[in-house]
Amino acid sequence: MESLFPDFNTASVFKAGEASGASGSFFFFSHDKKFIVKTMTDSEMKFFKKKISESYFSYLKEYQLSFLARIYGIYTVKICGYSSVNLMLMAHTLQCSEKLERVFDLKGSWVNRRVKVDPTEKTGSRTLKDVNFTEIQAKNPNLLNFYQIDLLLVLN
Repeated sequence: MESLFPDFNTASVFKAGEASGASGSFFFFSHDKKFIVKTMTDSEMKFFKKKISESYFSYLKEYQLSFLARIYGIYTVKICGYSSVNLMLMAHTLQCSEKLERVFDLKGSWVNRRVKVDPTEKTGSRTLKDVNFTEIQAKNPNLLNFYQIDLLLVLN
């Protein structure tokens, strides 16, 4: 409750525009960095509910050590006089205690889904995307064997 208490998150909400996604979605981290709140379009919400939610939650129930982002709920907020807003509440996945070598934001698309990486940059310092993933996997096919179950879910 404290993580999402409005009084503690006002600054995060107002800074959220600076960190909005390339898709135009609006998101912010809770003041304690435990959660992410992200907007969803009506079509994204409908797709999640009808095509993904049942298998997603079943999968996470079975594979509790999965590194997939934990989605705690999707909501529609309606305020009189304003358009309704769809929100997704999820855990901030980079809260794990282990050092992650690489972090990927996979969407299943290859359009504008590559991050230019400076070879002198520390591994893991940037969130990589779908094209980066396929390039890295092509060079080292055994690299992701620990994560293959998660990746199969994401890519299927």
